[in-house]
Amino acid sequence: MEKRILEIMTELVAMKSTSCSTVEQEPAKWFESFFKSMPYFQKHPELTGLYEIENDPYGRMIPYALLKGNKNDTVVFSGHFDVVSTEEYGKAEPWAYEVGTKLEEMLAEMPLGDVARADLESGEWFWGRGVADMKGGLSIHAALFEEYAKAADEGTLEGSILFMPVPDEESYSTGMRKGVSILKKFKEEYGLDYKLLIDPEPTKDVDGALTMSLGSVGKVMPAIIVQGKKGHAGHCYGGFSALGVLSDIYLRTNGSLEFSDVYEDEATVPPTWANMRDMKPGYDVSIPHRAYGYFTVFSFDSTPEDAVNKLKKICTDAFVNQVEKLDGEYQQYKKMNKAERMEKIHYDPCVMTFNELCQQLKEKDAEDFEKFYAEAYERTIAKVNSGESNFPSATIDIMEEVLNYSNIQYPITIIGFAPPYYPPVHSDQVKGKEGYGTKAFEFVSKLSEEEYGQKVIYENYFMGISDLSYGAITAPFDYDQYSANTPLWGDSYNLDFESIEYVGIPGVIYGPIGRDYHQYVERVNKHSLLKVVPETTKALVEYMWGL
Repeated sequence: MEKRILEIMTELVAMKSTSCSTVEQEPAKWFESFFKSMPYFQKHPELTGLYEIENDPYGRMIPYALLKGNKNDTVVFSGHFDVVSTEEYGKAEPWAYEVGTKLEEMLAEMPLGDVARADLESGEWFWGRGVADMKGGLSIHAALFEEYAKAADEGTLEGSILFMPVPDEESYSTGMRKGVSILKKFKEEYGLDYKLLIDPEPTKDVDGALTMSLGSVGKVMPAIIVQGKKGHAGHCYGGFSALGVLSDIYLRTNGSLEFSDVYEDEATVPPTWANMRDMKPGYDVSIPHRAYGYFTVFSFDSTPEDAVNKLKKICTDAFVNQVEKLDGEYQQYKKMNKAERMEKIHYDPCVMTFNELCQQLKEKDAEDFEKFYAEAYERTIAKVNSGESNFPSATIDIMEEVLNYSNIQYPITIIGFAPPYYPPVHSDQVKGKEGYGTKAFEFVSKLSEEEYGQKVIYENYFMGISDLSYGAITAPFDYDQYSANTPLWGDSYNLDFESIEYVGIPGVIYGPIGRDYHQYVERVNKHSLLKVVPETTKALVEYMWGL
């Protein structure tokens, strides 16, 4: 088993499957061949395949294989085979995808922190892009799957196993979002009872203890456009700066604990803005007419509607504050400059969701608006598919086009959502499978410590964002409202919320101990990868079959 895990990992790591690239096809085809080479699938070819993601600009695919055991109780193996880029490796970059001594020799000559240096000198870690995040964990599942396939072929497999490795977790989770249809199909066709999804993301070690995650944090990305009033800088009180309002919104939201959810002794980190700027196409001596920004809000149980409701009040308060500030300054300036004649500066606050603006425009001329929107969507998505834009930037583009179409000239703030969206999920809260996450943890924790001396602790929510979010819905929300406020919702970005709810799989993140993933010192612990996690995962699968 140890030799096989290392063989598979070395092969997978050698594939430069950078996220959002055609190279992601390579591991998908490798898994397709891997499954088809097994005698079980030569007898049951209908149980494996390669699902082509429709309209995907990179031609990506999802390999899948189902081992039908003597029971319909099913454990799902799933994890991503895409990786982030390697430019930070510097001179060592040519060897970033090679598991072995050459990369380690190169790293030894590079700047390393004390912990990384000690790990390198210990010889107890494998190094390279993807060894931890997460081709190491996938290799464990692949090696175990080979064993289970032999038992299935002999008719002795107790329960069922569905293995579905996916592309694109590092960017927009296209693989898992579309993979839900595969999970739904098999559940309907074969009556599978999904007991647990194991996602072998690398797990952190805290004082030597491995961490199992019982759920995964939710993520929503509000996108905001503020329109003010254009004015010459030499007559600044005749204008109203969109940047001033947006900056006020930023100060009221960035780092605000008002948005933090709490579960037991864990809390989501407050919002962080990823982008904020004016929308002037070039330089001129004028006040910024429009400005935009987008930021991340994490959640355990808060919904997109909760975020909108908070933001509507915040945006209104920010607008009013900036108007009052401008007028206060003007009243003082007026005493200094005899030419000033305005009695007061005043603008009525106007804050709308993207959907509210669209509905208003549809009421005026639905046919014309739908035609305009379809053309704007097509243009914008073409830029995304060509690599010229990305989902958040494209969201702003469409919001601006709609604002242009509306011909609104007064100051206004528009709130929408940019993809990707990750629903929060907790394996103890899945309907009909309540408490399954805790049961999985307690079983693994006891076995791991008693048999291997490896202590295991848990966290309720994985804060790194993961594909686990698409296995179940445990914090219900208004699906239609979210999609209506997401300008890119359509063929290029969508979520089948009903299918996610129908599939309803409790999921845990449990993989080998890894450190510093996404960095040039990415590594995975050999003992954890080759011995502890494979053995405990195998036992966990068989335990879940019995629940």
